Amino acid sequence: MAKSSGGHGGGGGAAAGNPHLCFNNTKHNCNSRPQRPKKWNCGKYTLIGSVKGSFFHHRFRCKSYACGRCGPKKIRQVRKRIVQRATAHGLQRFLTLTLDPKKLKPGWGTKEKIAFLYSVWRKMRVYLQRKLGKSLTFVAVVELQGNGNPHLHMLVGSYIPKHWITASWQALGGGWATRIEYADVHRVAAYLSKYLTDESLRDLPPGTRRFSTSRGLALFERTKGEGGWILVRAPIEYWRDHALGVDAEQYETEQDGARSLISFVAAQVPTFLAARLQNISAPKLSVEVRSQKSGR
Repeated sequence: MAKSSGGHGGGGGAAAGNPHLCFNNTKHNCNSRPQRPKKWNCGKYTLIGSVKGSFFHHRFRCKSYACGRCGPKKIRQVRKRIVQRATAHGLQRFLTLTLDPKKLKPGWGTKEKIAFLYSVWRKMRVYLQRKLGKSLTFVAVVELQGNGNPHLHMLVGSYIPKHWITASWQALGGGWATRIEYADVHRVAAYLSKYLTDESLRDLPPGTRRFSTSRGLALFERTKGEGGWILVRAPIEYWRDHALGVDAEQYETEQDGARSLISFVAAQVPTFLAARLQNISAPKLSVEVRSQKSGR
């Protein structure tokens, strides 16, 4: 059974009187919003690579949180990966840090507020390193409250006294409302499901860094693929119609129930495309603009 190491902290009366200061008063509590459609360019590009004499084709998705198709899938992948990292690194304490609306400049938009939140967090990490004698291991997620102000939810790997967190965070420019609690690894998934929702992440402005991690802890490892790859502004169906020796076709079901081609391998492709892939002096990944009327 999980035990608390600080609860919600002081100021509970103020939070009760002002619903905007409550931890759970976040945008993801709204359940009546319609499902967003996928973005206009999602799936309309094709990633093509030449590997060991074969030509691999993959439908290129936008992978945007705002996309009705890619967003939910991406969030599920992120949640799963955070659980894996939390288990591997022993991140068993949940930390929440908020901002004080009185310390925000008038006229600031969401982007400016998030930038301010991260700037205060960077200073806080210096304090934490001095306090702990080492760098804090963490995974942080930014989320918007109902009043539009951002706050951080984190999984951390060290015990930090609640009173010290509140005093230090306020001294650096943060808000008084902080929380830290212990939970075993079996609760990590449930915690993330509550706070990392489709709406809470997709409502953030484009370009927002939704997740951050401590040095040496990466959610996704970068891999270097073999062969040459290009991103082409034409759907995969076009290249399927112009390829020869097609094999290993894979399909998936769209939101409307239609079957969609997502990848295939070809023995031969249009000559201009084959020549482009064989150009070893070109970048490994580049964007090509080709008309669908292009011939072989």
